[in-house]
Amino acid sequence: MIERKKLRFAVLVDSAILKQWQIDSIEDLLKSDKSECVCFIKNTSKASPSNSKTSIGFRLLYKSIDHNGPLSIVDWTKQFKSIPVLEFNPVQKGTSSYLNEEDVTHFRALNLDFVLRFGFGILKGEALTIPTYGIWSFHHGNPEYYRGGPAGLWEIIQKDRVTGSILQQLNEKLDQGNMLRRGFFQTIDHSYKANLHHILDESSKWPSLVVTSILAHPEKLLVTSPISNKGKLYKIPSNWKTLQLVFRLFENKIAFHLNRLFNAEKWNIGTVNQPIEDLFTNNLNKINWLNEAPKNQYFADPFTWKGDQILLELYNYKTEKGALKTLDRKSGKLIDFKNSETHSSYPFTLEFAGKNYILPENYRNKSLLLFEVKEDLTIEAKYELIKGEWIDPSLIQHNGHWWLFCTHKSSPKENLYVFYSENITGPYTAHLMNPVLTDIRSARPGGTPFVVNGKIIRPTQNCATTYGGSIVLKQIETLNTTEYSERFLKEILPPKGRYSKGLHTLSKAGDKILVDGKRYHFNVSNFMHQLKSSFKK
Repeated sequence: MIERKKLRFAVLVDSAILKQWQIDSIEDLLKSDKSECVCFIKNTSKASPSNSKTSIGFRLLYKSIDHNGPLSIVDWTKQFKSIPVLEFNPVQKGTSSYLNEEDVTHFRALNLDFVLRFGFGILKGEALTIPTYGIWSFHHGNPEYYRGGPAGLWEIIQKDRVTGSILQQLNEKLDQGNMLRRGFFQTIDHSYKANLHHILDESSKWPSLVVTSILAHPEKLLVTSPISNKGKLYKIPSNWKTLQLVFRLFENKIAFHLNRLFNAEKWNIGTVNQPIEDLFTNNLNKINWLNEAPKNQYFADPFTWKGDQILLELYNYKTEKGALKTLDRKSGKLIDFKNSETHSSYPFTLEFAGKNYILPENYRNKSLLLFEVKEDLTIEAKYELIKGEWIDPSLIQHNGHWWLFCTHKSSPKENLYVFYSENITGPYTAHLMNPVLTDIRSARPGGTPFVVNGKIIRPTQNCATTYGGSIVLKQIETLNTTEYSERFLKEILPPKGRYSKGLHTLSKAGDKILVDGKRYHFNVSNFMHQLKSSFKK
């Protein structure tokens, strides 16, 4: 295979119209120095690639959606004037399209590395194998459970907490192509528009990430990883099903707002007499809960400090701000760690080379700072690791590098970012494949990474049902500057009892574990804040 500095690609379309999310996907490819668009290939066949009937109810529902943002209609011929346009006349056989012999010859002569499919229906035949890395197609839904469409809708009807999406390399088997990129998003069950917009926006970036991966490891994309299961084939809902959906959306919208008004979170901290490494093979032992924080406040994000002290977030509903404190487990005394005047949380702690470090979340400062501190929390030095609004930062040293895991304020529960440096204090470089993972069930860090049998175990937050619903342990399989992969190890559910609504931190404290658990309660300050926020919108 001839190595190229840029990958050559074409775009398959049915008309001069594309949606904004598709335009965004093409523009992402063009902005990079890694790919070039050779041409658009327009379908001139009069046969309609899709014969699916649309119910009146669904047509009305779809028209009611605000078609701005990713669903905006764009004339790509004006957007990409300088890119040549070819016309192909595919042959329609049943529900599938095939290129005719003349078009196959022209297609082959383009010497393409990949093709982005935004038209031509269900394409089959020789065309699928001509580009070096195949023809790429989006499916907005998890094909292991949801085939067909409409995108982002049946997950709401089926009360599925997670909406999937994939970018696949097509083959002859429908919905069983080679998986190039996949993501799992929280289903926004009170708004079909918001759910659809979200998955379109987030997944539009994937082709450029796949191109980056190919250029780093061209041989790996040729190793197929087909979709293993074949989910149910869904179609456009009937009038009756659409009416049911409308009522469900209305019901979910009311529940969403009532929950924000009346169910304020009350987190508290607990200790477990068990080494964190023991969780690799065993379940979490009994949690010994500490006394709760005073009214209008809660304790969360516990990390170990010196002796019997715990470094934590003390959140105040009146000020709507978290502050970092140390809590003495025996006396209950709180001491301030004055790192910032703005909201602070998740005070990740570690010792290295005889020095003590604290790496808190402080996204409102738009800078991630690592603090070198004395035992009394006096700040000796601070280092800016990266700029930006980063969430729940966690560090671990592995194979000669320091690895920083975090999410971003723009998508704090779904996209995992990794940075690396030879020195704990930086400078840090973004991982080539950022975001390395898109998964509402396990992207966001949830405590201290630890090592068992040479394998890094990463505690993560499962936010599919609720923020910090449970802890998921992920075992990192591949970690280097150009690759990242991890696999599910186990889920740790919150225990029955007072704090049964969530569990979102699992940190190492010597031969013990620190956790936090959630319950709900009514809080006047939260009620007033959410009420004001609703009126502003």
